[in-house]
Amino acid sequence: MAQTIRKTTFVQSDRTIKIDTPQLPQGAKVEVIIILEDTPQTSSAEALAIERLPKLENANELITLMEVNQEIDEDELKQWISDEQS
Repeated sequence: MAQTIRKTTFVQSDRTIKIDTPQLPQGAKVEVIIILEDTPQTSSAEALAIERLPKLENANELITLMEVNQEIDEDELKQWISDEQS
């Protein structure tokens, strides 16, 4: 009997997707169906970074430094992502 596994992932900068799950036995034949959202929201850090490059005068402006174990203010991050997409 066929088993269904549903995953959500993002297209990477090299236009590939990765599906990693222990439910996939090595060497098994699988069928992959890709459903591309009509209006995809850019939310991965990599996608946002790539999207910002043309807007920067200096690509070094893209660098963001964080300390080990530094907490991320998720509300602030979501607001920043929203501002970047508008």
